[in-house]
Amino acid sequence: MQIVEGSSSNPDAFDAIVEATGHWADAVSPDILFVFHSSTQHSPDVAAALHTRFPNTLIVGGTTAGEWISGQHKNSSLVLSGVSTPDIRWASAVIENLNDSADESAKSACNTMLTQLDIAWSELNPERFFCLSIFDGLSTREEPVIAAMANELGDIPLLGGSAGDDLKFEHAFVIANGKAYQHAALFILAESRVPFHAIKHQHYMPGDMDVVITKADVDKRLVYRLDGIPAAERYAQLLGLEINDLTAQIFSDNPLTYPYGDECYVRALRQVCEDNALKFGCAIEEGMVLNLCKHQNMLDEYNTFIAEIKQQAGKAELLLVCNCIYRALEGSNANINQLLADKTMSISNHVIGFDTYGEQWQGLHVNQTLVALALGSA
Repeated sequence: MQIVEGSSSNPDAFDAIVEATGHWADAVSPDILFVFHSSTQHSPDVAAALHTRFPNTLIVGGTTAGEWISGQHKNSSLVLSGVSTPDIRWASAVIENLNDSADESAKSACNTMLTQLDIAWSELNPERFFCLSIFDGLSTREEPVIAAMANELGDIPLLGGSAGDDLKFEHAFVIANGKAYQHAALFILAESRVPFHAIKHQHYMPGDMDVVITKADVDKRLVYRLDGIPAAERYAQLLGLEINDLTAQIFSDNPLTYPYGDECYVRALRQVCEDNALKFGCAIEEGMVLNLCKHQNMLDEYNTFIAEIKQQAGKAELLLVCNCIYRALEGSNANINQLLADKTMSISNHVIGFDTYGEQWQGLHVNQTLVALALGSA
């Protein structure tokens, strides 16, 4: 497997690409090129410039709330990683309007990718195929679409992240086909003869305080009341704070979780909205009981996680990372993001990824989680 990579903090899309690829050989034309960039660079320009530079390459990616490239955690930058190997075949499909029927859109996307790979449904094998997803993280449509896609793909590993815009909550893009799409989702299906492993990490445990969603707009992920009290007011009460104290950092440090089975799934808080409603980053519904969770030390838990991955899967050639922005904010507050990026290199020779507005894991959309695909064996 041949991998080329690069990065740039230049705000001009064209100049950033020139800088990020300036050390690549002129003849380099990867099979697939992953691109993740901040809201600093103009996404349509990034998509068009990369398509012009690499016309025969499958180019996939999106906008971010932070960027990962081998050994580094960045902000306000563009990162690239190109992969070439005869042992992996790639296909992609874009759902251009997430308001369309999730079931029909998922079926159509799967048919498109299977046609590109020239394989039948019956040939899908979870030991040889995996699928990656990148959503517009402002679409609020991840749940139905990822569930429908998981239903179509069966046991095929399915994971990914939601594109962001550096916590501006204005415009997020996915990149494919030389274009930048909004309110869309991108899927990448791969047939691989090299080993791969889907991995997930979070560091939360149930706390002692529960609240009930008593009024909500489910489609908009807005909670108006918790325990019959304006949502932001009730959440602030739980923390001994005032509403004006509620920031992205407070949300990051004090998430609410929904227990299901033996696991806790984070329902991350995004914003205080009009009438002291709370905007969530994941599906909610009236009557749902949420727990104000406790979280363990991120660095300690990550060290344990890294050790387990090394023992189970060895070292990979490439790690594709989707890391929740609230994990990045927690890491920034503790000044450990760069240390986490360094430690990640112990399980892979190369890393590419981004900080997200949500993560997809099999048929679920989750928050405050790291999901990743370890590809190849070093």
